[in-house]
Amino acid sequence: MIREACERDLPSILDITNIEIRTDAAHFGTEPLLLDDLRCEIESARGRYPWVVCETNGAVIGFAKAAPWKPRGAYAWTAEIGVYIAAEHRGRGVGLALYKALFPRLRGANLRTIVAGIALPNPASVRLHEVFGMRHVGTLRRMGFKLGQWRDVGYWQVCWGEPEAPPDRPAGFLI
Repeated sequence: MIREACERDLPSILDITNIEIRTDAAHFGTEPLLLDDLRCEIESARGRYPWVVCETNGAVIGFAKAAPWKPRGAYAWTAEIGVYIAAEHRGRGVGLALYKALFPRLRGANLRTIVAGIALPNPASVRLHEVFGMRHVGTLRRMGFKLGQWRDVGYWQVCWGEPEAPPDRPAGFLI
């Protein structure tokens, strides 16, 4: 079941995130997150930047989220996205299901440009993002040092809507 993330999901999201931080290069964090930090992150996103979870048998096994690309006002129509799946559930279509739920919500929030940074190599993540129309727009070399080596980050992007001037600043958008 895919649904909006809520308060009760935070411990599971925190566990998935902290395992990624400790064991994988996909998340560039180097110190475990605290529950209060995660709570602040999801609360600041609420209403504009969607978070969804995949729940099976009462347990959250993955999540996808959106966040502001950068805080400056001209970026108000751009979001950065990410998806994290518990290791034992990868390769089973969970990421696909999460993004199928996330992408319409991004469009509904009147976001026009969606960006994803992918620590490379990660062919599964590249394939997932390309399924949703995202295209590689560049790679930044040696962006982070994680698990004993320098990591490149590739950026994928999709743009929606007309290239003309966007509508007024979205309601509730704070800078």
